[in-house]
Amino acid sequence: MSDCVHSSVSSQRKALARKFALGLLRPFSGLNLSVRLGEIAQTILSRWPIPPQPLKPAANFCYLMVSDRERWLMLRESLFSLYRSWNSLPELTVVSDGSWKADEFAEVFAWWPAPIRVLTRQEICTTVFSAGFPELAEYARESPYGLKLAAIVTQAKKQPVLFVDADILWFRDPTSLLGDPPLWEKPRALRESNCHQRRDIAIQYCVQVLEPPFVNSGIVALHGELMAPELLRSMVREALPHPKDSSCEQTIIATAVKLGGEFFPEKLSLVEFDDVYRFRSRNMKTEGYYSRHYVNWMRHLLYRDALKIRSPFGRQEIGQSSHAECAPSTQITQRI
Repeated sequence: MSDCVHSSVSSQRKALARKFALGLLRPFSGLNLSVRLGEIAQTILSRWPIPPQPLKPAANFCYLMVSDRERWLMLRESLFSLYRSWNSLPELTVVSDGSWKADEFAEVFAWWPAPIRVLTRQEICTTVFSAGFPELAEYARESPYGLKLAAIVTQAKKQPVLFVDADILWFRDPTSLLGDPPLWEKPRALRESNCHQRRDIAIQYCVQVLEPPFVNSGIVALHGELMAPELLRSMVREALPHPKDSSCEQTIIATAVKLGGEFFPEKLSLVEFDDVYRFRSRNMKTEGYYSRHYVNWMRHLLYRDALKIRSPFGRQEIGQSSHAECAPSTQITQRI
């Protein structure tokens, strides 16, 4: 094993490996079978590092994510699903919530074949404050959802941005559904059959977000302003007292989409939960979906599906080679 492969593999095992809970093998432990399988899949993935991958052609937009340290395994599997299914790789930017630093991130994600730009929470806050949004800077300092919102607002002003939550897996290349990045002037997000919104904020600013189709902010595309600056400032002021409430950020994104944006095509991502406790989960390939959003209570399904993607069968399905040459170590840049 070459030095670069060994270093990447070792760093992933050290940072991500979790102990196997023997209770998962006890037939009468009370765990639902679907959850039990998800926990086992998560443990396997945590001990199964990804070797450095070969370079692919570059896409002309920024793929933006926000992550804390605890979600690194989920983030890795999300990015690996992107790598396996997309024909070209966008410029990757990851925002740290402050629980990790760029150098340790670089070691664990050295398998990614292109440079990764890392932005800190403080950099995002400074930039959004300088842009005339002090309320949003405060929201980003106090709330992970505020940090996500501020990251989208600041980065989309500079270039076409596709923001993607870490709990999304990709199953095919979505290029045909995304359109030409320079034309992403209108905010776009996912549709959902039933979605949490902050009712008091919605009634005050955009009651339409309480009506179907509902907006899910797991994937957001934008190049330009999210909404009118004064409306954004006012809505963020309403969200500030509720830093742990994800529905505030989602209501702001939903308002932008309902007032002046669009929905992605329905097949871009499945946002449904009817199979959350089933032995067999829904098959994105046969149903024609390009990705799936595994919200909170269905993360066990994410790890089950991520394990399938990593299996030889999953690799053949996506049409990628299972062999990778040692690529240059991932370069991490810190700038804004």
